[in-house]
Amino acid sequence: MRLLSIALMGLLLPLIIFVPYYQPVAFPPIHGRHQGAVEYVNPYLYYSSPPAPGGIASFGLYNYSGKVTPYIILTNRVTGYVNVSNLLAYYKQAKRYGVNPYSATLQMNVVLQVNTTYGTFAYWLQDVGSYQTSNHQLTFIDNIWNLTGNPSVLSSSSVSGNGKVASAGGGNTFYYDVGPSYTYSFPLVYLYVVNVSYNSNYLYVWFGYSFGGNTQYYDKVSIKQGGIVSAAIAIDGYTYTPDGLYYDAELVWGGGGNGAPTQFVNLNATLGLYEGNTLQPIPSLYTFGSDTGESAYNVHDVLVNGVPTVYAGVEELKLLTNNFTVIL
Repeated sequence: MRLLSIALMGLLLPLIIFVPYYQPVAFPPIHGRHQGAVEYVNPYLYYSSPPAPGGIASFGLYNYSGKVTPYIILTNRVTGYVNVSNLLAYYKQAKRYGVNPYSATLQMNVVLQVNTTYGTFAYWLQDVGSYQTSNHQLTFIDNIWNLTGNPSVLSSSSVSGNGKVASAGGGNTFYYDVGPSYTYSFPLVYLYVVNVSYNSNYLYVWFGYSFGGNTQYYDKVSIKQGGIVSAAIAIDGYTYTPDGLYYDAELVWGGGGNGAPTQFVNLNATLGLYEGNTLQPIPSLYTFGSDTGESAYNVHDVLVNGVPTVYAGVEELKLLTNNFTVIL
């Protein structure tokens, strides 16, 4: 089935139609190691040099000349802003991972922290733009992984939505759904949106996107979880998830799936991360994420008039800003 496209708001957008999908749908986390109590988290536990997931991420840390101050954000919504004006990825060895050499992803990843009467749980929520950069195709896919333990365990009896639960090997199970596919032209401007809510027995997660106007939610997922006291998307610089990963928010470029890296031949994009219904900028941003297994070569971050901007260039894993305030 071919993709149909229409012109809208200066962009080339397709009609929303579902097509056969033959690419990986798993975007697994790094294998975490349990961490004890700390003064603040260390963003460099799993990625200390390239390749790493490149873009912007908040670990809940301010860093002023080496003086680190952790903070916590608890929210029901995270929004990622994307404006791509040039994009081409190629990684010859990608087929070893079962992905197209020209594939790449731009992932908005957040962690849902759930406090219950019998302990704390953590669910990793991924709203992923899966790109085939050689033919300008973009498909939205979501994943949910259980970061409460290692391996990740989710069952079809406890999770329901438009997608399904699948095995990722090694005892890991995860939930995924394949959303609509688009053909695109540049500039490509859109938002990622993840919303959460809960009651005493269920968690609810909405995965969506917007090309302008109302958010299109392509998947609503419910997770059965008894004894819920509170639940929120957490950015927490004080503590790690139960399996040793991060309560962070990431908007990062990486390989096409299955833990694959990629290399960007061409890249020019601006990014932004916001929390809450009033779109508050998430203040401190690093140039890399540390939860996802997909990584990238040749993603260089700079601030241009306060706006995070990524180019094809030498990667630097560092703090980008303590004071992101721009509404894009």
